[in-house]
Amino acid sequence: MADRIASSSRRAWLALLLGVAGVLVLPAAIEVSRRSKAVGLLDTAYAIPLAFLLALVSLVMARRARHNLRWLRVQEGGTGVARTAVVVATLGLCLAVAAALSVGFYGLVVVYQHSR
Repeated sequence: MADRIASSSRRAWLALLLGVAGVLVLPAAIEVSRRSKAVGLLDTAYAIPLAFLLALVSLVMARRARHNLRWLRVQEGGTGVARTAVVVATLGLCLAVAAALSVGFYGLVVVYQHSR
């Protein structure tokens, strides 16, 4: 039983780490484009799928860890971490979707301008 609790707690911490990475990928890519002359702002759109994937994996892992810790009736330790990981992963998913929508709408504006 203690092994399952430790495994779920590790999963919750890993989910939190992946969620934070998913949230930080997009600002890091924008900062790279700002400091580099070779990388443009639209080139950072390649980081959007990575941010989405990290946040999605984090969300799945956090929900599974939270479910396991509830099932094992653990009141302290990992449940708060798992809950935080769910919130951070959801934030990462929202940021990735917003970034994808903004790049998509920009592409539509450019296509519309060239069609006139």
